[in-house]
Amino acid sequence: MKYHFVGICGISMSALAVHLRNSGHIVQGSDINHGDMAKNLEAEGIKVFAHHNKNNIKDCDVLVYNFAIDENNEEIVYAKQNNIKIISRADLLEEISKEYKNVIAIAGSHGKTTTAAMMYSCLKCAKLNPTLHIGGIIEAQKFGYVEGDKNYFVTEACEFHDSFLALKPNIGIILNIEPEHLDYFKTFDNEVNSYIKFANNCKDVIVTQDLSGFENITTNICAKNIELVNHRYHFDVYIDSEYFMHIDLNILGKYNIQNALCVIAACKKLGIDKQYIYLGLKNAANIKRRFEVIKTKPVLLVHDYAHHPTQVEKTIATFRECCSGKILVIFQPHTYSRTKAFFNQFLDCFNCADEIFILKTYAAREKYDKNASAFMLYKHLKNKKKCRYFADFKRAQKAVQSEIDKGFNVIFLGAGDIDELAYTF
Repeated sequence: MKYHFVGICGISMSALAVHLRNSGHIVQGSDINHGDMAKNLEAEGIKVFAHHNKNNIKDCDVLVYNFAIDENNEEIVYAKQNNIKIISRADLLEEISKEYKNVIAIAGSHGKTTTAAMMYSCLKCAKLNPTLHIGGIIEAQKFGYVEGDKNYFVTEACEFHDSFLALKPNIGIILNIEPEHLDYFKTFDNEVNSYIKFANNCKDVIVTQDLSGFENITTNICAKNIELVNHRYHFDVYIDSEYFMHIDLNILGKYNIQNALCVIAACKKLGIDKQYIYLGLKNAANIKRRFEVIKTKPVLLVHDYAHHPTQVEKTIATFRECCSGKILVIFQPHTYSRTKAFFNQFLDCFNCADEIFILKTYAAREKYDKNASAFMLYKHLKNKKKCRYFADFKRAQKAVQSEIDKGFNVIFLGAGDIDELAYTF
């Protein structure tokens, strides 16, 4: 079969493209963001077009799209008119997951990528040769995909447009549920109901927090005797009020203790020996754009994918734990709809920062909205904190360097292209 991916350079799309290429299919795609990922794909024998054009797909059997792509995209329109099979990224992921004996799917508003990587690490340490599909890139990898055998498949389960409802996991993990993607769900109740449907699709479900509607499947697991040593957390795990094991967590951030507990509960269900759980969490690899340390001298520079106010607040707090001195937060809002939905929360999530730089909104699929723009956010924030706004990276880079020269530690936050700025230092 010949597959064409619209927006192939996205992390999940590129991962699935590599899987199909490894399975013997002919794979190509198009993406206007023609950067390093395009080079990585072409090195795997996957053709990447720099523009969307109907001529790209005339000899293709299947077109794959994700929900961020406009339905009026030229390639999608042509495929509809010419009876080329069209499949969503979510449905393709579901088809691929059927190839595996055990599917472990991680859902939640935050922490999916890191938790999936920790789960993969534990299975790998147990020599179970898992396959991994995530929305990030593990150290030493080029894609959000690591190929193993057909016994274990660890994947993120994205809630956007109810994508995760296509999956039928053996084990489903729900890390947390907060208002998110309200441009699609409209209300938080609708979002929760979708998570309940996801839970019903799973043979086993792990929920470690008290989430409404999930009381009957909550795992009684908790962390005690928590200690912070060299920026990393050590803790004891208790299940049903009884001591289970000790953990030395490699991944930074106190919020990752809860994520690790989900992994431990899943490993226990799978019968993974404690020694492999311990080693897996102790040696879990860092992920690009997830509290990624860019430099440690002369000041600490970190980049993180955080784009929801809860994530932003927790990530800044973790950054504060890791460094001494003043901190500068550089934030790029991701979509106007998210900024609008959580405007007041964004005004309160930067409290741990000494200074804030706000970058122009990464609009993704959306049209300009003045009242939910990055500039509007800046206008309100500057009344609370020392804050500046930048419409382009070039001017921001000079200003950031000036703050670094003054001794500021810097954290770059956002799910857009802010990484391009972060990697210039």
